[in-house]
Amino acid sequence: MKLQYEDLLGISFKYNGRTKDEGYDCWGLCFEIYRRLGRVLPDFNSTSEAEQINAMIQNAKPLFEEIKNPIPYCLVTFTIRPPYVSHIGVVLKDCQTFIHIMQKTSVSVEKLEDWKRRIKGYYVIR
Repeated sequence: MKLQYEDLLGISFKYNGRTKDEGYDCWGLCFEIYRRLGRVLPDFNSTSEAEQINAMIQNAKPLFEEIKNPIPYCLVTFTIRPPYVSHIGVVLKDCQTFIHIMQKTSVSVEKLEDWKRRIKGYYVIR
């Protein structure tokens, strides 16, 4: 399956954002990417991204399986401020890049290699 995501690049950050018009937070962007892949992610709204990511990892563990290496369209989590996991993105088809958004940036694609010291884990939906 070919994922079309180019129209998302440059969209602004918004806490709990879930649409192109309002903007996205990192979980909202993952939610949209998976929707485009024809898959459903559970939605978590909270006051902070860290709470959302930790809710995903802790409360949705039965839905997610941690994997050792990236595969196309798996989720990738990051530790921005140790020791907490507070960021998430989606690995792209080449398994070398990921799409994400952060509070002070817009939707972008970056190399996993550039973030390797912050990567906490890779996850797939069971």
